[in-house]
Amino acid sequence: MATPHFLLIPYPVLGHVNPLIQLSQILIKHGCNITFLNTEFSHKRLNNNTGAAGLDNLRRSGIKFVALPDGLGPEDDRSDQKKVVLSIKTNMPSMLPKLIQDVNASDVSNKITCIVATLSMTWALKVGHNLGIKGALLWPASATSLALCDFIPRLIHDGVIDSRGVPIRRQQIQFSSNMPLMDTQNFPWRGHDKLHFDHLVQEMQTMRLGEWWLCNTTYNLEPAIFSISARLLPIGPLMGSDSNKSSFWEEDTTCLEWLDQQLAQSVVYVSFGSMAVMDPNQFNELALGLDLLDKPFIWVVRPSNDSKVSINEYPHEFHGSRGKVVGWAPQKKILNHPALACFISHCGWNSTVEGVCGGIPFLCWPFAKDQLVNKSYVCDVWKIGLGLDKDENGIISKGEIRKKVDQLLLDEDIKERSLKMKELTMNNIGKFGQSSKNLEKFINWAK
Repeated sequence: MATPHFLLIPYPVLGHVNPLIQLSQILIKHGCNITFLNTEFSHKRLNNNTGAAGLDNLRRSGIKFVALPDGLGPEDDRSDQKKVVLSIKTNMPSMLPKLIQDVNASDVSNKITCIVATLSMTWALKVGHNLGIKGALLWPASATSLALCDFIPRLIHDGVIDSRGVPIRRQQIQFSSNMPLMDTQNFPWRGHDKLHFDHLVQEMQTMRLGEWWLCNTTYNLEPAIFSISARLLPIGPLMGSDSNKSSFWEEDTTCLEWLDQQLAQSVVYVSFGSMAVMDPNQFNELALGLDLLDKPFIWVVRPSNDSKVSINEYPHEFHGSRGKVVGWAPQKKILNHPALACFISHCGWNSTVEGVCGGIPFLCWPFAKDQLVNKSYVCDVWKIGLGLDKDENGIISKGEIRKKVDQLLLDEDIKERSLKMKELTMNNIGKFGQSSKNLEKFINWAK
């Protein structure tokens, strides 16, 4: 049989790039050929911040990197996601056929056989379809959020939401017995304007050109979802090599040496992912709450120009003497370190899966979109974490942070369930695991 050649195309945010990098590493181990397409701007950031060993290691592993311009200038604000999406959709589709032609011409015996794209890059599936190339989607969030988005036409028809995605009235919906109750106020598209919602609806239509919807999840994490659509294929947890990774920020690895000096199960890890932005008042309250814990902590504060809080805006009362504040961190290594006690997380799906695979209890602090659904799984279905409650001003207080951390660390049942969930989830990528079987099926189909 021929060796499949995958062209992987992520939307240029870290939560899409990293799952595809991890998938690339796994596919290479199965003997596949990989071409990885970034935007030029995204590729430059990865090249500058992944570190000397990063992209070179990825290239040596067998990944061929290529890039196309996103259509924006150096002066444009790429934290404006609407602007980025529109520019990419306007400029990149016309350039992709020539890139594919050039890649195929470089090795006529090893032509691209399958395109794998993430959300907001599904136009590439259409380009591939027109060229006779197979296509698949890698959904970077939970399979549940994908199913909810796929339900949008039904939800409109049933009068649950209007044509803008706004709930007609607030209610609790349960699509099946094994799924958590969904508050219509917490649907993944809530907070989007009409333009963004219409883009999501269009993406869901274009996604149907992909025969498989690959998900970084497992049957034990979301057991009810996979009967909803035959396209859904769980291949998680995606666990690429820690040494071959990508990042838009340079990782501070000194926190690992610092962790080595801490007691077992003593450290609180705080990270809100690559995109969440915190209000300055809430930032101050979090800082004071970490001081109030009187426990060792690692707190990730991104050195990013899209943050509303600069490095100089910590409250005057903040000492941080028991903790370590870093700009970006090697998260998987931290979550698997014996010194770690719990994870204060925004509940983005990649972080959620990594926390589950570390067997770490969660303190859930969701900001928006699918993070609210993920929190429901962590707290209500898997029961491996607790939620944080806002006060009458919409702020999570320093007292609430201390109270919930203390409560979480004393809960032996949550600790036990966290370790059991880790075991069940990691079994999926063993030699005879279900995700391993699904991946083999996908590779054979792509030949």
